[in-house]
Amino acid sequence: MERIDDLLKTKWLGRNYRFEEEAISTNTLCYEMAESGAPMGTVVAAQSQSAARGRRNRVWFSPEDGLWFSLLLRPAFTPEKAAALTVVTAVGICRGLLYYPGLGAEIKWPNDIYAEGKKLCGILSEMKTDQNKLHYVVIGIGVNLSTAKLPPDVQKTATGMEELLGASIDRKELLCRLLLGLESAYDQYFDGQAQELFAEWEERSLLMDRNVMVKTVGGEVAGRVAGLSEEGFLLLDMGNGKGAKIISGDVYEKD
Repeated sequence: MERIDDLLKTKWLGRNYRFEEEAISTNTLCYEMAESGAPMGTVVAAQSQSAARGRRNRVWFSPEDGLWFSLLLRPAFTPEKAAALTVVTAVGICRGLLYYPGLGAEIKWPNDIYAEGKKLCGILSEMKTDQNKLHYVVIGIGVNLSTAKLPPDVQKTATGMEELLGASIDRKELLCRLLLGLESAYDQYFDGQAQELFAEWEERSLLMDRNVMVKTVGGEVAGRVAGLSEEGFLLLDMGNGKGAKIISGDVYEKD
């Protein structure tokens, strides 16, 4: 995937592109490029990652049989508005995956894409801010193509595109499909169409209208998933006219 311009159909996302055989983390590389002045829409991809991380510094296994990349955004708005970019990214990924019929991708808040009840893709959004100014956002995306090289305990909860579809996947084509879907979602959000994106998120949500338990730093919260707030946070209906807005946490479906 040294070059992707022969397949790329985006206007700005991925037009500045870098590929590495192995990286500590594509997010780390993207951060370094951002600090050096890399433009909006820069994309960094790697064949494998040796020390990738997920949300809350969890280990993210990134063997060679996967698609691992990060992108750089420099939107002209506040850090508060940037908080919803994980939601927007999830919608964009699902749009890109529509090119693969039968995949049935669904979004699990806050940052995962599932298929057939197992994790297919993860998102890690990080931003650099100074007081109330947003300098840039780096978004890391990892898509499993196969689970064969993942640790046994991870294989139990993960799935891969090739296993789901029963066919080999061209990584370069997949990356370009995803970038096209992502660009469409970002353009929509930057254009002020957040509610339309959030409605699409609800249609693709794995847990919409289901009873869940959310583990947060302040304790556990139970309720029915009622959608997203204006900021992209999870809304729970707790019954008796009570509700909760969840900024961050791990969500588990209740039986």
